[in-house]
Amino acid sequence: MHNATELAELIADAGLVLLRNGAETYRTSETMEYMAYSLQIKSVDLFILPNTVMVSLRTIDGETATVIRRVTRRTINLDRVVRINQLSREMAALEKSFSEARHLIDVIRRERTGFSVLPSIGFAGLVAVGFAIMQNGNWAECIASFFAGAIVRLVAHLVSKVEQSRILFEFLGAICAALVGIAAHNIFDFIQRDVVIVGGITPLVPGVAITNSIRDIINGDNLSGIIRGIEAALTSIAIAMGILLILSISL
Repeated sequence: MHNATELAELIADAGLVLLRNGAETYRTSETMEYMAYSLQIKSVDLFILPNTVMVSLRTIDGETATVIRRVTRRTINLDRVVRINQLSREMAALEKSFSEARHLIDVIRRERTGFSVLPSIGFAGLVAVGFAIMQNGNWAECIASFFAGAIVRLVAHLVSKVEQSRILFEFLGAICAALVGIAAHNIFDFIQRDVVIVGGITPLVPGVAITNSIRDIINGDNLSGIIRGIEAALTSIAIAMGILLILSISL
């Protein structure tokens, strides 16, 4: 029989993986509760914010424990979210033991998943092309948008290596997108800079943060929803300021 601290650490680490990889607050809470009750825990209380996970539980033997985890770095990796969710279902069905769950969570936390830098840069360019097409952009604008989106993703990757502030690389990425749009228009006057700029900043738009904010508020997690909403708003302002800075200089 595992002690209360080990049980609390397992549940907290699962929540940490979920929040770190883009899960909503309600999904994180629900998954952690499934895990807790599958481990024969008498009661569990959770406090979850976008950057904090706190678990307090009492076992059937009366032993108590509280564990806090701080989320210092966040990204979007839905593969990890799905795998933790699947683990919680298997634990609820008694198909996974504590030791197996502990091992799998540690593996998910340590392993490197997702795309490497070059494919992610290419896909960011393709996303930009898609939005250029939606604006009825011609072939030249699509090509320019591809380079704008690719450069924005490269800048985000480089900046994230030295500074974890999302607002900073959103601001710098928007500057790069605006520069590419203006340069493309100055070289080829039949290219509309607005089409290129909008396509280029598309990979920066905080769509997941906005969606999670709305979902959290709808589910009653108002504090988490407000925090995510403020984060999305600040990110959007950073993007707008980067574009406005370059446009005001170029006029």
